[in-house]
Amino acid sequence: MADSFTIAGGAIPPASSSTTQAEAQTQTTESSSDSQQPSISPEKDSLPFTPSLSTSILLPLIPTTSSALALTHVQRVWDSIRPNSAIYNLLLSDIVLVAAVSHPTGRILAHLTLKPIHLNSKRILHGAVSGTLCDWAGGMAIAASIAGDELNVGEGEQDRKMTTGVSTDMHLSYCSTAREGDTLEVEAWVSRRGRKLGFTGFEIRKRVDGWKRGEKGEVVVVGSHTKYLPFGQKPREEKE
Repeated sequence: MADSFTIAGGAIPPASSSTTQAEAQTQTTESSSDSQQPSISPEKDSLPFTPSLSTSILLPLIPTTSSALALTHVQRVWDSIRPNSAIYNLLLSDIVLVAAVSHPTGRILAHLTLKPIHLNSKRILHGAVSGTLCDWAGGMAIAASIAGDELNVGEGEQDRKMTTGVSTDMHLSYCSTAREGDTLEVEAWVSRRGRKLGFTGFEIRKRVDGWKRGEKGEVVVVGSHTKYLPFGQKPREEKE
């Protein structure tokens, strides 16, 4: 695909008395340029995820900016999920939630120190562990977002507060790597949440000594995670 181009206006004629070789080369360059560089509208075209959202728009998420209400709720949701997930128990038993907020969007920060179980055959962070962290962090960000909702706790509503749905897709980009003994800083945020779908972004970084002051280390993975939220919720009863 990279070596073939769609030429606007059909095939380029061969060099002749009316079309020199230089003119043909010029036509090829112009046509290829047109096919490779379509007009892009910034209002309609966007990346599938926004890895810079947490660093360019939102204030640093650190213990002093954390919400006790949001963090308590996210911890409750995590404690309710953990006993029922063998993979979470295997890979994330030592993960520590350190901060969470509900406004202006649901957002969480957690730490995980890498052990041999988290590494691949090259003794670096396994891609499957990064995927598990993306899955986990997106759900916890949804939980933080729900913690800020004003819900009447009744039939079905408590159930809604404690569920984070199921994944519909995940996208990960591996920027660098980490090794045994490194402590990862996992941050996730809700980009948008509707009645049925929740869209989250996330970032894995190497934790640095100044993390409590909002300093950020080398980025290891960025990604996005979409969740179907009604899964696991009891249907709401229609009022007569």
